[in-house]
Amino acid sequence: MRIVRITLLVMGAIVTPFVGFALGAMAAAVLATRLTGDPTTVDTAIPLVGIGGAVVAVICWTRLLRCAHYRRLRRRRRSGPAVRGKVVAARTAFVKNPRGPGHWTVRLKVAWTDPSNGCTHEASKAFRFTERNAERARDFQRRHGVESAIGVLPGRRGGFLLDVPELPAWWDR
Repeated sequence: MRIVRITLLVMGAIVTPFVGFALGAMAAAVLATRLTGDPTTVDTAIPLVGIGGAVVAVICWTRLLRCAHYRRLRRRRRSGPAVRGKVVAARTAFVKNPRGPGHWTVRLKVAWTDPSNGCTHEASKAFRFTERNAERARDFQRRHGVESAIGVLPGRRGGFLLDVPELPAWWDR
C-alpha cells in the first residue's frame, strides 16, 4: 500500500504538472503558428498556455482521484454490507500555512470486527478541510465523536473505507 501512495504522490506532484505543461505548450505552438505565423507570438504563447495546461492537469488529477474514491466506495457498498464500527478516538488539528490558507485535519480512529474471520481491527483515517470550511470540520467531528457508531466497509489485506460522504485526505484513500 505504501508504494501506491508514493506513486500517487509522484504522479500528482511531478508527472501531472509536467505533462500538462508539455501538452499546453505543444498546443500553443501548433495553434499560434497556424493562426498567426508570427514567431514572437508563439514564443509568448508557449509558456503562458503551458502554465495554464499544468494548472488544468492538476485540477483534473484531483478530480480523478475523487471520482476513483467514490467509485471504490460504491463498489464496496455493493459487494457487502457495512460493518458497524465504533469511533475509539477523534482528534482535530489546525495547521496554519504561512503562504496561504491553513487546513483542519480530523483523524478518526475506528475499531470494528471483521465478519469473515471474527478478528477485531483498529485503524485510523484522516479527513482534511480547508480553513474556510472550519464549520464543516467541527460538524464532522460532532457527528463522529468518540464512542459513536460508524459504518466500515472492510476490504482486502486489512484495507477499509469509512461509509461517510466526506472524502478522506489523499494519503488515506
